[in-house]
Amino acid sequence: MTTSDGFDNQDPPAGQDELARLRAELARVQNENDKLKNELASRAPTPPEGAEKGALAENTLLISEVEVRGAIARQLRNGARLLQASRCVYLLFDSRDDLVAQRPALGLDEEQLGLFRCRTDRGVSGEVFRTRKPVRIDDLDDARAAEEPLAAIGCTNGISVPLLIQIRDEENRVIDSKAIGVMWVMNRRGSGKFSDDDVRLLTVFARQVAAVVATAEYFRELTRQKQTLVDTLENLPAGIVFVGLDERIQLINGTARKLFGIAADRGVGEQYYRVMAHQQTCEVLGASLREDEDKIAKAPFEIEEEERVYQIQAARVRGGDDALNGVVAVFDDVTEMQRLDQMKQEFVQTFTAELLGPLASIHGFTQMLQRIEPDEFDGLMRREIHGVIGDECQRLRRHIQDLLNVSRLEQGIKLHLNLSQIDLAGLVRRVVEHEASVARRHQFELELPADLPAIVGDEPRLEEVFFNLVSNAIKYMPDGGPVKVVVGRENGNVRVAVTDRGPGLAKELHEAVFQKFARVQQSDDRVRAGRGIGLFISRFFVEAHGGQIGLDSEVGQGSTFWFRVPLQAATKEG
Repeated sequence: MTTSDGFDNQDPPAGQDELARLRAELARVQNENDKLKNELASRAPTPPEGAEKGALAENTLLISEVEVRGAIARQLRNGARLLQASRCVYLLFDSRDDLVAQRPALGLDEEQLGLFRCRTDRGVSGEVFRTRKPVRIDDLDDARAAEEPLAAIGCTNGISVPLLIQIRDEENRVIDSKAIGVMWVMNRRGSGKFSDDDVRLLTVFARQVAAVVATAEYFRELTRQKQTLVDTLENLPAGIVFVGLDERIQLINGTARKLFGIAADRGVGEQYYRVMAHQQTCEVLGASLREDEDKIAKAPFEIEEEERVYQIQAARVRGGDDALNGVVAVFDDVTEMQRLDQMKQEFVQTFTAELLGPLASIHGFTQMLQRIEPDEFDGLMRREIHGVIGDECQRLRRHIQDLLNVSRLEQGIKLHLNLSQIDLAGLVRRVVEHEASVARRHQFELELPADLPAIVGDEPRLEEVFFNLVSNAIKYMPDGGPVKVVVGRENGNVRVAVTDRGPGLAKELHEAVFQKFARVQQSDDRVRAGRGIGLFISRFFVEAHGGQIGLDSEVGQGSTFWFRVPLQAATKEG
């Protein structure tokens, strides 16, 4: 048994003719390898000065996986022919501290290739990788050979050498080397064994193989980066279009294609104004290119017979020399955001009007009390005036409390319920009697079971929920009409329902009316739109009690707003 980690300077026993043959073969392989490296290098443009190494270059022509394997396979065949070996394989270091055999491999089937995997701290492969020195195995009696699958794949001898890549400085001087794996040649043809010269030749040859493998891995990484970029752009919800200085589209993603109705086989290479049939978009792109300025605009688009509003942001793209390369436009659907902004504006206007109403009443009656003599009004009249002022103050308090509740909900502040026994029948009567005294054109019908039990809940909040439902019924019948209130038991719950004979609501609006700032437009101009927060807050209060709130309505048939809460305390604070 003979192993070699270092080598003497004696002539090989094969004689001068054999040495000459090997040198000629090595020269031929090196020449072929240089041609291959030049071919691979010609496919990648020189990165601009200062560019990050490994960054994806524009218009890079990437080699395919088939070409990569073909280039490496040729190197392995050359190495095997050079050393008269029947098998050749290379292993690369992965992120799990393993050396893993790679395809292609010479003389190994898939099953045998799968056996070639070892840790960097074990076996011949691990030793070669760590020490960066070659090892020759003349027979399987070597203890280190037991850590390798040599016997399992029918090998009797072999050489393992490190795959090293050179690390160069800015002046292209070699300053270090890095091991990326190891290379094996096995089973020298005939009855001979590998020699020290074979080890030297394979060491030199492995540098060329490492260069090809490293180049191939570099291109694979570029391919992965490119595909990741393509997938990211294609899956963005925003539309992306890049237009060059020649006014031709250089990049367009799937969202933008759908937005402008551009087929998959069109767009790139065409002038943007010929394929993007949208005047405002063309104006924004044209102005940004001509004036060398970023532009922003909002424009309507018709998407599947629905008008949507998009924000168009056109930004200049400059190269490394600060020269303008073109303009990238981003199209964001801001329909819902704009709709929400409009709802907020309407809410502020409505809320302001509802605050001014009670304030005007309070101010007017206060001025009256200040101007009159003490004996001018009797006690009954004064009590009525004080009652009106108190009611208007209560309206103000309710408006302000609603606004504070919305703010708390938006901030995610948890709602704390002050639970107590509630006489729900008394609560309902109290609200109905108050509203009946104010809405004199409406007729209230109340159905209350005589045996309605008390429930556990937060009385002020449940009273606000019921008040919101009754006030809605009054609001949507400006000419007056019947308002029916029905309270009863239902499967361990108490259900409260308020029915009106107003215009009703279409089914698709049933859920929308419980959303924040929702204000349903009515054909009757006398129906004053509300603040859009009453039902939103009511839902939150009811669900905090472990209950539900809903609506039964048809257009022209009136509406029934209802809520149900458990008889027993089953709260969900949030």
